[in-house]
Amino acid sequence: MSEKKVIAVKDWTCVMSDELGRVALTVNPTDGEPILVLMTIFQAAKMGRELQSPKRAQLSI
Repeated sequence: MSEKKVIAVKDWTCVMSDELGRVALTVNPTDGEPILVLMTIFQAAKMGRELQSPKRAQLSI
């Protein structure tokens, strides 16, 4: 089971990997090291919808 924690995000980048067929998301928190998350395109689309909604988005890593 994944652990849930809340972080403050300074910035982030997202790229599509053709070799893996995955989306690579790099999150730069205000404190600590960057976090790299690999997800499917469907997971990325769901996250994009959540980020556009007025409620808070949660990322389980």
